[in-house]
This record gives sequence, C-alpha cells and structure tokens, in this order.
Amino acid sequence: MAKNPLEEAEALFRRRRWADLISLLEPLTAVYRESARFSVLLGCAYLHREDTGGAYSCFRRAQSLDYRDVDAALGLAAVHIRRGESDKAVQQYIDVIERHPRDRRAKRGLGLLRKTASGGDEAVPARRLRSLYPRPRRRWGVVAAVAAAAAAMTLAALAWPSIAGAIRDAKPQRDGVAAFSLSAEEAAAPVGSDGEFDIVMTEREALEAFEKAKRLFSDYRDEAALVELNRLLVSNATRQVKAKATALAQYVREPSFLSMPDRYSYAEVAAFPRLYDGVGVVWKGLPANIASSGSSTSFDLLVGYHDRKRLEGIVPVKMAFESRLLPDRPIEVLARVRTQGKAFYLECLAIHEQ
Repeated sequence: MAKNPLEEAEALFRRRRWADLISLLEPLTAVYRESARFSVLLGCAYLHREDTGGAYSCFRRAQSLDYRDVDAALGLAAVHIRRGESDKAVQQYIDVIERHPRDRRAKRGLGLLRKTASGGDEAVPARRLRSLYPRPRRRWGVVAAVAAAAAAMTLAALAWPSIAGAIRDAKPQRDGVAAFSLSAEEAAAPVGSDGEFDIVMTEREALEAFEKAKRLFSDYRDEAALVELNRLLVSNATRQVKAKATALAQYVREPSFLSMPDRYSYAEVAAFPRLYDGVGVVWKGLPANIASSGSSTSFDLLVGYHDRKRLEGIVPVKMAFESRLLPDRPIEVLARVRTQGKAFYLECLAIHEQ
C-alpha cells in the first residue's frame, strides 16, 4: 500500500490510470504546490487526457520549481508539438541534451521533428509523439543509483570533447533565418529620416546590424541577435527594414537558464531599456513587496542584493503563475525585459531559489 499520495500517484502513473491520477492529485494542489514532481505527474495525466492547457501549466510550474527537471522539459516539448510550436519544442529537447547528452527521448524528439519538417508534414503522428512523453521512474536501489551516477560523471569527464560535439550537431539548422534578406531596393537605401528614433545609423551600420543579427541567430545567440534587431527598430532605419527586423525577431527561442550565452546586466538594461525589449535575462536578488492573486504573482526584485552586499537596482516582476516566495530567500529569475514607456519590468518565465 502506498505510504503517501505521491507514492500512490507514481503507482497510478505506472499503471496509466490517468483519470484516477487526476482525481487523486487535483484536490491536493494546495498541499503540494512546492513539489515539482507533483506538477509533473499531474501534467502527464493531463497530457494523456489531451488537456494541453492544463499540462502546459503544470510543466511550467515544475520548471519554475526545478529548471533541471528532465520530465518537465520533455512534457513541455510534447505540448509545444501538439500546439504546432516546433521551434519551442526543439529548444526544450536541446536543453535536455545539453544537460543529459545520452537522453534517448530528447534525441528521438529532435530526429522526429527534423524528419517531419523535411518531409513537408505539419503534424507529428500521435502514436510516435506519445513515445516521447515522460515515463514512470525506475525504482532502482540506492546503491545502484549512486554507482550509476558515479559512472556517468566519470564517463562525462573523459568524453566531454565528443559530447560537446554531439550537442552542437544536435542543434538543427535554422534555414529560415538564412532565407531572410533585404531586397536590392531595401539594401540600397536602408536608412531615412522619417518618424522618431533614438539611434542614428549610417547605411553601412544598418546593413551590418541586420546581417549580424542573422549570424547570431545561426549561432543560437538569440538574445544578442534580438539586441541588434532592437537597435534597428529604435534607429532611423526605413520602415521596410524595420518590418524585416520584426519578422526576423519571430525566430527568438524561449530562453532557459542553460541556453543563454549572452547575458546582460541590470545596468546595461536600465541605461537603454528599449534596446533590450523582449530580451531574456537571468538576474539574482531578493524578492520584496510580494503579492499573489491565486493565478499570478508580482513582486519587486532587489537586483544584486542576494548576498545583501550591493543593491544594483529594483525592478518590478510579473509572473503568470503562482509562486510562494519568501522575502528573505535569495532567488535567480529567468525573465524577458518588457518596456513600459521609459521604464521597464520583467516578465518572469521561471525562478530558481538559491
């Protein structure tokens, strides 16, 4: 007999009794609100019952509690595929492979998306997609688990060069980015003097910014690419060039704690917020003035004050999900910068408690 509801839930998960799993867990949401595994189990049940909205909320909640949770990432990838958001699914699989290079489901997911795209198909077959869903945990003994972890660490240290190469190879080519280009007419006169602008660019600077953004996207440096596109959008570039920049910005992936090679500080953003609109950031600090409405949370982040030594600044944070934060507990926030007039706030995507 199960000793607690989570053990019973794991048993129901193994027996694929989705309706019973939902009936067991839904009334306990308030009790297990801080359990990532609880959110994953409920999300899996929703996913198998074709409730992608409920599944998405649960998997996002699990990631906010533990951004390293592989099952949460795999579940989110499946939701994105069901929604036709292949780019976001690819990002989740890449994040898993970066942390666990041998994960077969993530590799199969990438391969399946590549095959589907190359074959011109828009949808992934439901039967094959279900094979990529999170699976019940194996009940290994403690000794076996420790031995496996030690062996994996040793192998990873010895084989890191080849693993790094495999990770790079796993990233799909972003062919759509290369296809974006300015017409001969747009390239001949990329700047003008119409409208308001904060940055004055020469023709050469405007063309270089556009091409640099494309190169950065190809290198999966999305945040740096978005900065270059924003530079065009707040400049004296023509409306046609700005329209191309706006369209190119649609290739920006969902940021994660592990896939952001370019990170911008509070001082950089505060100096020119419009240049970083929509850009992902990861900032540490302490939460203050915490307010929760049941389905959302807002607070002020005391940036840089996680060690109580130096306060870099204070920025409002808005979350589309509920989170129980403590004002004296340091956090690391993954968010997108959003401008509001001359000020800015953070649209929080995930939180990692320090």
